[in-house]
Amino acid sequence: MPASGTTWRNLMPPSTLLRAVVTTALVAAFSVFGTASHAMAAPDLQLPFPCGQKWRLDTWAHAPAVDMVKEPDQHGTDGATLVAPAAGTVNQSYKHGNAGNMIQINHGGGYFTTYIHLQSRAVSVGDRVQRGAMIGKVGKTGETSNGHPHLHFELGRDSDGNGSASWGFAGSERVKPTFNGVTYGQSNNQTWRNVESRNCSAPSPEGTASVYGVLPDGRLTYTAIDAASGKRTHGAVVSTATLGFTPKAM
Repeated sequence: MPASGTTWRNLMPPSTLLRAVVTTALVAAFSVFGTASHAMAAPDLQLPFPCGQKWRLDTWAHAPAVDMVKEPDQHGTDGATLVAPAAGTVNQSYKHGNAGNMIQINHGGGYFTTYIHLQSRAVSVGDRVQRGAMIGKVGKTGETSNGHPHLHFELGRDSDGNGSASWGFAGSERVKPTFNGVTYGQSNNQTWRNVESRNCSAPSPEGTASVYGVLPDGRLTYTAIDAASGKRTHGAVVSTATLGFTPKAM
C-alpha cells in the first residue's frame, strides 16, 4: 500500500497522437464491429501462487488493484514463490524507483497483469511463460511498499492501444481482476480471507508429441513428450518391430 500522496506512476512517455481522415464508412464499420481489443475477453486468471496456497486479498484505498499477503498470519509472504496466473509474454521487467522490482505480462487481447514490490524477478522482457511458471518472489522493494512484504497486483486493459497497460495510480488502465471465476477489487476497503489458489498443473495446451526413433540394430523406439516443455512423459519404449535391415549413417 503506498504512502499517502505517493503513487507508482511509471512515467511512461505520452502516446503518439495519430491524425487521420475518418470517412463515414469507417465510422459505420467501427459502430457495427467495434475494435478488435474491445471484442476480446479478459484472460482466464488463477491466483499467482502455487496450487493450494491460501492468501488474503485487500483493496485498501486503491481498488481495483489488490494487495496480497499469505494466510493465516502473513508469515511466509516475504520470499514466497510468484507464478504466472495465465500464459503470456513478459513485456516489462525492471526495478522501479517507487515500486521496486516489477513485472508486467501481456496475456493478449489487450490485457496485462502487473506485479510490484518483488524481492526478485525470474523473467526478462520477451520471455514466454505458461500458467503456473515461476516468475519471481514476493517482497517489499520500493519506497511505496512501506517496508511491508506483500504483492501489489493489477490487471490492466490497454484502452489507448499503446501496447502496454499503465499501472500504479488512480486513473490508470487497471480493471477488476477475476481469479478462478470470482471477481475481486470492486471497491476500496474490501478484504477477502483464505482465497485458495487453483493455479494447479494442467495438460499443455499444445498436447503431447510423439517422437519415433531407431536403434543401431534396426529396432524402433517410441517416446511421448509434452509439446510445450519438451519434457518426456512416457518412454522411450523399444518395439519388437524392426526396420528389417540395419540402418546406416547418412
